[in-house]
Amino acid sequence: MAEVTHLPSNCSVPEIIEVVERDGTVIVEDMVSPSWLAEFNSSVQTSIDDYAPYDYGDPESIEFLGRQTVRLNGLISKSNNYIELMTDERLLGVMDHFLAPNCGQYRLNSSEIIEIHGGETAQDLHVDDVIWPVHHWAPDRLLQFNVLLAATDFSATNGATQVVPGSHRWNDPERVAKPEEIAHAIMTAGSAILVSGKTLHGGGANTSGERRRAVCTSYVLGWLRSQENHFLHTSLEQARDWPERVRQLMGYDLYSHYDDDLAAGPLGYYEYRSPAVLFEGTPSSFDPD
Repeated sequence: MAEVTHLPSNCSVPEIIEVVERDGTVIVEDMVSPSWLAEFNSSVQTSIDDYAPYDYGDPESIEFLGRQTVRLNGLISKSNNYIELMTDERLLGVMDHFLAPNCGQYRLNSSEIIEIHGGETAQDLHVDDVIWPVHHWAPDRLLQFNVLLAATDFSATNGATQVVPGSHRWNDPERVAKPEEIAHAIMTAGSAILVSGKTLHGGGANTSGERRRAVCTSYVLGWLRSQENHFLHTSLEQARDWPERVRQLMGYDLYSHYDDDLAAGPLGYYEYRSPAVLFEGTPSSFDPD
């Protein structure tokens, strides 16, 4: 069976990039501290306890998203310390390498809790770039990049993410992964698996009954619409307390990028100006400590 390469907690951005370019995925051990994870899990627990299953519409969507899976968005409004994860310097360094060359400005795509409970079946293997039809027009450009942080231990029996190392380089989009090509992202709580938007992956089956909680943070090219509508999870009052970089990642800014290859924008006007004018003279009160 295939395996995902593990890197130690003190690995560098170039080391992460090297493995992702080769395999399309990598696990970074102990990405966050136990104290950070304990605070996050405590903050989101009420929202998880109050979760009511959604009606996703058609049976295929229900099967894909899970009948025994809790899914929640808007983590910046559910946990104060989520900002520290989405702006982690190493993660943004990886996004600078893989996404910035295709847009100049990338943004947060989605922030999710995906908690797989006992009895859940394995999700179909898929690539996330297919969410946007532009993947047909620009098949050589990476559109999105996903980071799944293990908020609980991931095991082969509780729904650990399945991933196919090297599939980001496959030329045949119809190719089906063989069993021996599929790896389980087995890792301890606090570790994270990085998965490029063109790498086959999917949630695993939970046969043990032990919950598997993932904190999913994905980034997207700035000129594409994000999966999550961040403005419905947040408010201007909240945004005024964030650092400027967080507001930019959340879309409270104007997208514009001009060079010979990627001239585009401006997008996201507010009164023909950047939304950043709404925050002029407003110092951030965010305190990571």
